Amino acid sequence: MNQYMPKYLKTKNRMMIFDLFRNQNIMSRAELVRITGISFPTVLKIVDKLLELGILIELEETTQSPGAGRRGHLLRFNPRAYYAIGLEFEGQIVHMGLVDMLGTCQYCRSIHLPVQNHTLELSKLTREISKLMALAAGEQIPVLGIGIGFPAMVNPQTNSIIHMSYMNIDHEVTFAEAFPEFTDALPVPFFLDNDVNFACLGEAFLRRRCPEYQNLVYFTLGTGCGVSYMMNGELWYGATHKSGEIGNMPVTSFQIPGAEVPEPKPFEQLINLEAIYQRFQINLQQNPGFPETMRDEIINYLCPYLSYTLTNLTYLLDIQHCVLTGIIPLALGDPLLQRIQEAIRTTLVHNTLQIEPSISRDTGIIGAAVTVFNKRLEVLFEE
Repeated sequence: MNQYMPKYLKTKNRMMIFDLFRNQNIMSRAELVRITGISFPTVLKIVDKLLELGILIELEETTQSPGAGRRGHLLRFNPRAYYAIGLEFEGQIVHMGLVDMLGTCQYCRSIHLPVQNHTLELSKLTREISKLMALAAGEQIPVLGIGIGFPAMVNPQTNSIIHMSYMNIDHEVTFAEAFPEFTDALPVPFFLDNDVNFACLGEAFLRRRCPEYQNLVYFTLGTGCGVSYMMNGELWYGATHKSGEIGNMPVTSFQIPGAEVPEPKPFEQLINLEAIYQRFQINLQQNPGFPETMRDEIINYLCPYLSYTLTNLTYLLDIQHCVLTGIIPLALGDPLLQRIQEAIRTTLVHNTLQIEPSISRDTGIIGAAVTVFNKRLEVLFEE
């Protein structure tokens, strides 16, 4: 225990100062001492480590330290000291990008990756990852790892898939066992999580200067639907890493009063792209332009399901911010969000829930990359 604690505190102190620079960009050693309460000698050692790793750059510009004493050089955060690669699966499309430590996606691309015989052929991803690695090598920027946002129930602690229906996975299997050729070809470590969890993490990261977004519901709706919860700055996984699988929630469809109540269906089967196609004969993914009257009809259909569900989540979790995104909300635009907001205001008695669009279309890629940085830098800081 005595040997463990100093190492643990050293790593946490380094991560604390790393986070401060990532948020503030330019600071002095004296400011770090004042803000963190860490002793000046310890701050000097941490700064030296960050300079050694290239995460900080010492500027010629100086600042006056408090009290008597010589001016100290300012230090600037270098977001491109390292890159990470983020992957986000969305239906049969995979979005991927090379991301710096400020969450800026330097190179982004999307590729089509169809499901074949209940599996995914990931060899195309291997080629695209090699291209991103080559771009980073051309800039002489190391890639720390790859974050993979996967559309399945995932145990991120073991990089395992717990359940994935269309691949017939119903027991926990490691991602490396499911896709051995792909993982064997990866040139850097990889980290797995559910795609919606990574998107929620990316959303919170991009809004990190607003403390109220440390509590967040992230709801995505497209080929399926999923929810992720950020509570006090941490993702909520639940007891068995199955939190947020709201698409499997049994729901009775809305009917005309007096009609026979039908058998409950999984929630996503009532509101996803296929449900909308079956009801309105339109594919929102392939037909972004459609008559305004049809937009209103689809919104009228979706609004009760979404507003009641979000109202109940608010009563359960007391979260005040919800990001609603995905193929369907993006296709229907602000009118959908406004209608849901109006419906929620009439049903929430004491709570307030703000329905908002996503801050970026790359949040899944960014969240995957942020996870890589957090996990890999902790290892580097331990050395």
